[in-house]
Amino acid sequence: MKTFLAVIALTALAAPVLAAPQTATERPAPAGKMASQPATAKKIGFPQDAGAHDANAAIEWWYFNAFLKTESGKNYAVVGSFFRTGFQPSKKGHYLIYSLTDLDEKQVVADGSVLDKANVALLKSYLPLVAMQRPNDTSIMPLLAGLQKNQLPAPHRITAGETQIKLGEPRFGIFMDDRKYLFAQQTDDARKWKAELTDPAFSVNLTFDQPKAARPPMLVGGAGMTGLGSPDDMFYVSLTRPAVRGTLTVGGKTEIVTGNGWIDRQWGRSWVVGDNGWDWFGVQLENGEDLIVYRVKDNSTGKVLRAEATLLRADGTQTVDKSVTFTPSGEWLDPKSGITFPQLFTVAMGNIGYTLTFTPTFDAQAIPTLGIGTAFWEGVVDVAGTAKDGSPITGRGYRELVGYKPKPAPKVETITSKEP
Repeated sequence: MKTFLAVIALTALAAPVLAAPQTATERPAPAGKMASQPATAKKIGFPQDAGAHDANAAIEWWYFNAFLKTESGKNYAVVGSFFRTGFQPSKKGHYLIYSLTDLDEKQVVADGSVLDKANVALLKSYLPLVAMQRPNDTSIMPLLAGLQKNQLPAPHRITAGETQIKLGEPRFGIFMDDRKYLFAQQTDDARKWKAELTDPAFSVNLTFDQPKAARPPMLVGGAGMTGLGSPDDMFYVSLTRPAVRGTLTVGGKTEIVTGNGWIDRQWGRSWVVGDNGWDWFGVQLENGEDLIVYRVKDNSTGKVLRAEATLLRADGTQTVDKSVTFTPSGEWLDPKSGITFPQLFTVAMGNIGYTLTFTPTFDAQAIPTLGIGTAFWEGVVDVAGTAKDGSPITGRGYRELVGYKPKPAPKVETITSKEP
């Protein structure tokens, strides 16, 4: 989520702690009673929610993806998500996940999982608590031992440079590792953003621009409130079809690129509650509509805690559908993580009237992460299906599958025969 659906950031390791029930004194003041509670005091949207919500958010993130075409005609897709975590405004850490995909060759050029030094410090303090909460999790103590030496297991890494944050008033920006990675607001209305990623295998410098006249932001769920425990636990607003322009360097060759993008803004006190996971799709349809559809489920029981779709039409009107059914089919085993992910999803939206199948452009798009599991699936999908009247619906976008874990090895029973 992104995705909202991307609390795979490192504080997700502390999910039992972060998602602990809040007492009455910890709940926010009613709307209009506290100026430091922007999420509950005014309508969700841009520009008011472009910047950090340090007063009332334990975790928030700025997510983008883009489909790019180079001058020479090659096709790529890029995704990145910048997380800001921590309970105290003066003690915030940052985490970045990204990936560049070559759509013509159907392969990932490179991906990254990057922590800044402040996030490492937070993890050092959180992980002992997590170890007590999860005594059977054998991955926590080796991770903590490495962090004490300022080391992470490959391919994750700690930034050598510093993180700078421009909190807003009027423009927000996050700049990691001495500006090797950045996401920054370019206009006061928060409709234009700049993204840069610098990886050994590629670099990208992009501008995302969705003017007010183009279409309004999507308020996911209707009002932009998506918390599980309480609606105002989490907030979610998206720019679903900004025009993208910039440069991409791959293999030492730099080209101008153009295309369409997507920006998600999410923040709040807690999204992860216990052992939850999610299946999320953010797609642009050929008929000019944009769709976010997702489900959240309890990993231990498989129970679906929420299934919901938000459709933004080209004329700016929005429909929310809570009559949504997910049907996964097929499996793909990620050889690196040992996690088996569903391959296809068919999603029926009863009120919107769409039945859509989401098919990966190719299977191998898992990204390693520190958080819920050792990897999650974040990549490009093609969309095909029908509306209620039978007319065809097509499109493309991104899919995010979080919370899937390696299957335990089968128990081997040893039978000892007795001699007569």
